[in-house]
Amino acid sequence: MKCIKCGRNVGADGFCTGCGFNNKHIARAHNTANYYYNLGLEKAQMRDLGGAETQLKKALTYNKEHREARNLLGLVYYELGEKGKAYIQWKISSRLSDTEENNANRYIREMEEHPAVFEEINETAKKFNLALSYAKQGSDDLAMIQIRKVLSLTPNFVRGHLLFALLHVRAGDKEEAKNDLNNALAVDNYNTTARRYLVEIGEGKVPTLEEVPTKITTKDNDNLRNVRPVDHYEDPNKETWKQFVYMLIGLAIGVIVMFVLVIPSVRAGVSVDYNNLKKEYKETVNKKDAEIAELQGDKESLEKKNSSLNQSLSVYEGSDGKDSMYDSMLKALQAYEQSDYEKCAEELSKIESDRLPSEFSRDIYTTMKENASPRAASQLYESGKALYDTYKYEEAKKDLEASYKYEQSYDTLYLVAMCYKRLGDTEKAYPYFYDIINNSGDEDLIRLAANYGLDLQKKDAIVEAAKHKEGAENTEDKPEEATTEKKN
Repeated sequence: MKCIKCGRNVGADGFCTGCGFNNKHIARAHNTANYYYNLGLEKAQMRDLGGAETQLKKALTYNKEHREARNLLGLVYYELGEKGKAYIQWKISSRLSDTEENNANRYIREMEEHPAVFEEINETAKKFNLALSYAKQGSDDLAMIQIRKVLSLTPNFVRGHLLFALLHVRAGDKEEAKNDLNNALAVDNYNTTARRYLVEIGEGKVPTLEEVPTKITTKDNDNLRNVRPVDHYEDPNKETWKQFVYMLIGLAIGVIVMFVLVIPSVRAGVSVDYNNLKKEYKETVNKKDAEIAELQGDKESLEKKNSSLNQSLSVYEGSDGKDSMYDSMLKALQAYEQSDYEKCAEELSKIESDRLPSEFSRDIYTTMKENASPRAASQLYESGKALYDTYKYEEAKKDLEASYKYEQSYDTLYLVAMCYKRLGDTEKAYPYFYDIINNSGDEDLIRLAANYGLDLQKKDAIVEAAKHKEGAENTEDKPEEATTEKKN
């Protein structure tokens, strides 16, 4: 199977070996298409052509490029006497693959070598459509003439035999209708429409396949030989056009009377009622709009007041079992007094300083944050590094990430990345290494990140990017402004 995105081979796991695209759903659709193709092939071999057509169309629904399904569907159409549809399916298949191993190319070549086949297809379609139009209009004699010509051109045209049978049923000739239906069953042995018609015309049972003639659709068919040709057809209802003209004249007079007498009076009455309703509706709408505007104003005022009260209350009351900002402030003060800078920094991270109720409380918050955060970051870094040195990477990662949260240092970030790498989670480690290489400006850290953090392929790509960036910085007009301050 080829990848639908890049055209390369798809592996056994369903992923493309080139671009990595997931083709599992495509493979499942192709498997479903193959399943319906096999069903269609089995039905075609049993001469259940209608059933085969249904299954093959389902196969093409799941895979429009299923070449074998299109070739077989073309053969089914050809057997049903619909050579035009067969040619279309083979042409589509030929566009999918124009090699000699595609049988569609051979079928097309055989048809194109005999131009008369296409004339026969066109004539069959025109005459069948004309017969169908006559039948819908009730001109059964004209329809029979056209359908006989169709069957003389294409003896195995199943839809033609079914239409001929319906015309004979409508004419009261059930015996001829039975012969026509048997003609259809000789081509499509399991045609459900033909079998249902046989039951409806009074047959006691549906005929078995052994009772269906085998050579009934050849061109020297007995039924077609007994057809009496009609050289000229004259419509017995020749005066129908006069009745149609009289009907049009009466219709025109009725329309004129309606527009002159009826519509003006109706329109006047409707206009008065409409104006009254319009006035009442406008008054009602204006009144409701005023009420809505007043209620909307009250709503907005109450919502603002409620929001302000909730914000003030949330400082002193927690939610969902959590401490309020007031509680966190007290805990942070207590921890700060006890020199527990980690606990202090943790509690300060829960506080939104802009929501503190006074300038005094905000000053206390700022003072503690400026002193506690760097010390907490330093303590957590030392404990994390100690855990890292003893190979306890999971515990080290937690302390180092907390340290980086309180103070952004590339030294800390390097150890966090190495923890992820040691734990096997390279997807999370790589972005940290990239950040260090591209932004830290520390040559030692960049070398460590490139040598120990990344594999050879990614390292080469990063080195090239670093060279490109260094070259761009050397071309700037003010080189003294291009220095990068190391974060510690």
